[in-house]
Amino acid sequence: MTAPRLAVQIVTWNSADSIDECLDSVAAQTSPPAEVVVVDNASEDGSADRVAAWFSRRLTGTLLRESVNRGFSGGQNRALALTRSDWVLFLNPDAVLPSDFIAQTMSRIAGLSADVGSVAPRILRPDGRIDSTGLVLDRFRRAYDRGRGELVTARYATEEDVLGCTGAVALHRRAMLDDVALDGKPLDEVLFAYYEDLDLSWRARLRGWRCRYIPSLVAVHRRAGRNALRSLPGCSSSVKEQALTVRNRLLVLVKCERLGDCATALPGMILFELARVAYLALRAPGALRGYAQALAALPAALRDRRRILSTAAPGSPRAPAR
Repeated sequence: MTAPRLAVQIVTWNSADSIDECLDSVAAQTSPPAEVVVVDNASEDGSADRVAAWFSRRLTGTLLRESVNRGFSGGQNRALALTRSDWVLFLNPDAVLPSDFIAQTMSRIAGLSADVGSVAPRILRPDGRIDSTGLVLDRFRRAYDRGRGELVTARYATEEDVLGCTGAVALHRRAMLDDVALDGKPLDEVLFAYYEDLDLSWRARLRGWRCRYIPSLVAVHRRAGRNALRSLPGCSSSVKEQALTVRNRLLVLVKCERLGDCATALPGMILFELARVAYLALRAPGALRGYAQALAALPAALRDRRRILSTAAPGSPRAPAR
């Protein structure tokens, strides 16, 4: 049997302050990846030039310079079109890998069950606290990173299945990505950024794929990307981020939530949404545009819903909520 190959895919956007450390960690791997692709989303801070310098001296890879910002989803879809490896590592430009990360990854994925479509590593913050041990949903159908902000304890030391993995450091089987793709695109480019990782994980789950949390695979995430998004001209504080999360959360629910699975949670979900509207009206009224944007995208989301649920695997598990 041929050993699996792994591609590293990075999407940059004004990431000059973090991309060097990220690429240095990729170049320092004891077991180099089979492919490295960086898609630059029309950065204005020289990010693409920094990547090009790495590819000219220490790394072998492909740089795709986009003329417009296509978001995380669009960037990763374009990177996927350029790679052929059996497994793909989505890596944020503000994430750093230990030197043995790929070697350990290749050792572990070789023995995984064929229905494991994704692997969630243990992601830490620079201060050593947990950034993510996989995605979870709460009873209001809000997605968040399991264990975020907690100290590393025995609580998340066990390998287990989880709903999905955060997009910052995520391992995906190409067969899964191909299987869940809509119109040839594994990631929904309408979502642009935020909740696209939940959307992918949920669609994979509906198709019968599993996501395995493996705590022995450890990476570090600085979360610098959120600051870059907030610095967009014309945006005050986190208004753009909040509008995207409002819109995208609703669109993912429309696309993937089976009515029978959320029936008991529906009253709480409605109350939460009303409270959120009141909060945003007082603190960030500009973020309320997310509801209008969700309404405008609703017809397309409903069409995707029919396609997604009509091809759901018999007996596929519901998305667990805490």
